[in-house]
Amino acid sequence: MISVLFCSRAKGNPDSGLTRLLESMADCTTPEEKKHVEFLIKFDSDDDDRPTDAALAKYPFPVRPFVWSRGEGRHGLHHAQEYLFAQRDPRSKWCLMTADDFYFNRPGFVSEILATKEEFCIMGHRRPMIETYAGRYEQEEVIREWVVSFGPWSPVVSSRVIEVCQNFGWQANVDSWLMGLSVALYDLYGVVIWKQHHPFYARGGADDRPASCGLAPTYNNMEITNNVGPNNRYWFELVRRQARNLYLNMVHGTEHRRGWSETWYKMRQQPAHRLPARALRKLRTRIGSFFA
Repeated sequence: MISVLFCSRAKGNPDSGLTRLLESMADCTTPEEKKHVEFLIKFDSDDDDRPTDAALAKYPFPVRPFVWSRGEGRHGLHHAQEYLFAQRDPRSKWCLMTADDFYFNRPGFVSEILATKEEFCIMGHRRPMIETYAGRYEQEEVIREWVVSFGPWSPVVSSRVIEVCQNFGWQANVDSWLMGLSVALYDLYGVVIWKQHHPFYARGGADDRPASCGLAPTYNNMEITNNVGPNNRYWFELVRRQARNLYLNMVHGTEHRRGWSETWYKMRQQPAHRLPARALRKLRTRIGSFFA
């Protein structure tokens, strides 16, 4: 299943095209594909122009609205995305991160995404030269290159990547975070999890968005855009930690241990001479709990 996650605001936003986006999904999917798509959309509580629940319910796939205060607006998008991710259908293996000024324009893309077998994967229509930024991606002039090297992008990312990383970065632009994560993963371990797909969407609206260009004021010193940030350089260390977590999960697997395999794993983590005492303590604890 694919979960489409984004925030939408119609009031005072001439670029908003939510109806076009939803209708384009309906036009570009087969009846079977529609069963494997869901939309989770965050709306602002002061947005009087947002669609009604009845209007959203007419589409041939689930469109689930979530409404709360506007807060910091665009600069708080990553917090909303984290919540939406946690509310998605548990069967969902893919997240499509987009905005309400995008629209789909090619049939078949849903089946193509669902057919992808990689557990850890980031997908885009353009393959950035990730390898060229290794060893120098923290340099100011290089940041300004890789942060936009993917072009107009609506990222597709496997749910497992988000589960392991535990968030969508520390800034509004999920695309810049995914790119930074990709560069750090290659720089540390020589691994690329990027997969290229044929374009299946386009973006409308204006190109000069003050917030996305870093021109709008923000509380967040970890914001990173095409010409600003991150002003807090700790951003890079945090992304490297996420890259390490990804690599360890790729090497050792992501399934939780159960039964004898878990017991054997725990036994191997302790020196052999401690095992008898530990087994005795465990036995006494269980006997005690039985008679409690």
